[in-house]
Amino acid sequence: MIPYEEAIQFIDQEAKSFGTESVPLLEAYGRILAESVLADRDYPPFNRSAMDGFAIALKDFEANKQFVYERELHAGSTLKKLPEETVIRIMTGAPVPEGFDVVIKIEDTILSEHQNQKMVKFPIENVSLWQNIAKQGEDAIKSDPMLSVGTYLNLSEVSLLASLGTMDVTVFSLPKVKIISTGNEVVPFGVTPLPHQIRDSNSVTISTFLKKWKITPIEISRVPDDVSIIKNTIEQSLDCDILILSGGVSMGEMDLVPSILKELGVETIFHKTAIKPGKPIWFGKKKKTIVFGLPGNPFSVQTCLRIFIDPFLRSCFSQKKEVYLKFPISQTKKKKHSLTEFFPVRFTTNEKTRLEAIAFNGSGDIKAGIFSDGLALFPSESKEILSESSIQFLPW
Repeated sequence: MIPYEEAIQFIDQEAKSFGTESVPLLEAYGRILAESVLADRDYPPFNRSAMDGFAIALKDFEANKQFVYERELHAGSTLKKLPEETVIRIMTGAPVPEGFDVVIKIEDTILSEHQNQKMVKFPIENVSLWQNIAKQGEDAIKSDPMLSVGTYLNLSEVSLLASLGTMDVTVFSLPKVKIISTGNEVVPFGVTPLPHQIRDSNSVTISTFLKKWKITPIEISRVPDDVSIIKNTIEQSLDCDILILSGGVSMGEMDLVPSILKELGVETIFHKTAIKPGKPIWFGKKKKTIVFGLPGNPFSVQTCLRIFIDPFLRSCFSQKKEVYLKFPISQTKKKKHSLTEFFPVRFTTNEKTRLEAIAFNGSGDIKAGIFSDGLALFPSESKEILSESSIQFLPW
């Protein structure tokens, strides 16, 4: 049994790229960027009016003076300042013509008309250079780095790519993943179990977790605790990039997976970590295939997915290592063992935001993670966490 931190290191050492591919921008949401993206031009590409109002040169400004204006400039249009012009009406998003260096917002104006002449007065005392103008290149200069390799393409990132005119995006290819759920007591999801049986929630849990990374398993198998069936199913599954098994990795008589993996020539990198839940986790490889053997209890599966497989995929996709957040806990919590413990927590906010531990009945409790916002870490060396002390937190 190895410490949690050492297990993470072993897993990280096996991370590898699964290649890259080009996808249309409309399919890029949730994918991981595989190449740096540069600005294709200055942003803004021109001095842009940030307000509806009037453009004027700072040198021409006078408070409460009546200015005559004739022309208006809208977004998507352009014009050149005439020598005799002192002000023009301008709309948000329009390019400010050369010769103007201030935009006074419409709320700071008084409009009037006399003998078919349009006039404006500015009942304010002071204006400043480039007021209400987004200057060309203030957001980015052409060829500036905009997004780096490993960026998760969320809503804002996809929006930025659209602004840059990106039609196809180079992203990391997704691994081919297979799932095997083991156990005599497990029946396929959708089948009514007998009193001594349970539904296979684990394969659904694992498949759902993988959706975060846009990964769809290429095969899901459910097998009883039968040596020949398990061996045959695993052997046929060692052609994928990642094989995830659930159940059969502990110390019981029917925990057959570790010995079968060894028999099939799968290298054991580690078996068992000093954590709770998830202690029996198995990790190894054969040629290109990475193998995770997860415990069978539902909350153990959820925990192992979050603390082991999630960081592995982050490394495969060249993402930065995730940093645990820290928040105060709302109650004192104790433990008697020397394992690193992960427990479900939710946010509560009164005078300040805290984490509240959620009570549950062990890793087999099907509702252990319900209404939780993530996992908190109880360090191995600690026996007590005092109320209001800061604890490490991982959102789901």
